[in-house]
Amino acid sequence: MRRAAFGCALLMALVMPVWAEEQVGPDGTAPAAPFSKAAPSEYAFDKPEVLTAQLLWGVAHGVRLLALACAESDKLAAAEAWVDWREREEAQIMAAGRLLGRHYFGVEYLSPGVISGALGLKPELDLSPEVLGPACDTLPKALAQARYDLGRFQAKTLEILQRGGKPDSLEILK
Repeated sequence: MRRAAFGCALLMALVMPVWAEEQVGPDGTAPAAPFSKAAPSEYAFDKPEVLTAQLLWGVAHGVRLLALACAESDKLAAAEAWVDWREREEAQIMAAGRLLGRHYFGVEYLSPGVISGALGLKPELDLSPEVLGPACDTLPKALAQARYDLGRFQAKTLEILQRGGKPDSLEILK
């Protein structure tokens, strides 16, 4: 049963970018016809809640891209660890997505590709096998660390930003 769920989740993760591409304009950053206003492309340094969601989305997006690259390289332990992590972190990722949808386009529910495009995030990783191999090998252990607990990440980041700290502070990752 778990293997079937993993297969379905991995298939959805691979198909989602194709669906997302259909939701964005030709430059890959602006939504297609249903939206009338263009997404701002800068980070919201003056809105701590939005900036926190932007940073959290970036972490989740990067982990997803690495897991997909690992799966394409037959490093299935990394992809399976991502599926488990994604299930645990679903609520935080979805909440950030809804907030960013409202911020950028005035709607809560958008495809992940539209949100990632609005943030200017890369659609895929371009890593050499020498870099990808070790990254895939260490991903399961990394995702088990506190720094990838997105509820904790969100709370610490928001706290730091609200007291005037900078978003690049290493305090967030401790």
